[in-house]
Amino acid sequence: MSDIVKFKLTNGDVFGIFRQTLERYPSSFLTKLISNEQNSTFHSRDADNAFLIDEDPMIFSSLLTYYRCGVLTILHDDLRQAIIEKYMLPHVHSPPTTSSGDLPKYDEPLYIHISFEHVSSMSAQTRPSPAQIPALHGCPFPLTHTNSFRSKDPIEIANYLSCNGYSMEQIDLNTRSILMKRKN
Repeated sequence: MSDIVKFKLTNGDVFGIFRQTLERYPSSFLTKLISNEQNSTFHSRDADNAFLIDEDPMIFSSLLTYYRCGVLTILHDDLRQAIIEKYMLPHVHSPPTTSSGDLPKYDEPLYIHISFEHVSSMSAQTRPSPAQIPALHGCPFPLTHTNSFRSKDPIEIANYLSCNGYSMEQIDLNTRSILMKRKN
């Protein structure tokens, strides 16, 4: 039994993830899939023993990011909800709702991804969105109509979050993207 689980999409792309990472969410579809790997009626495999999955590569990449970081980077609400249901994901950070007039209660996300909105953009975006991150409430940086921070380098947002309960987990200097993790 390998430590790395491979998935091959119907377009030919191959993805790998550590078994322990998948097992963080034992009730999810992918974890159930690998736990039934001896039962060939539950799944299909290719000649390289990779699980065959019919999914869009961008969506599957986002799905594996969720297993790794706890953040689902799919922004379209309907698609996001369909993926949560299809893959039986546990609690995924989404906009809070209340039935009363009280302010909603927020769960502080464990991970926050900060990057430029586009390659040529001068706006920094966060995933989940700023509205879902209580540590950013009261943030002095102005928001654009796309919920990005206008003319802010991701490091400025990371510095603000580091003063509000987060630490830097990873940084990619080429893309200037940062992964922040909530301090315990």
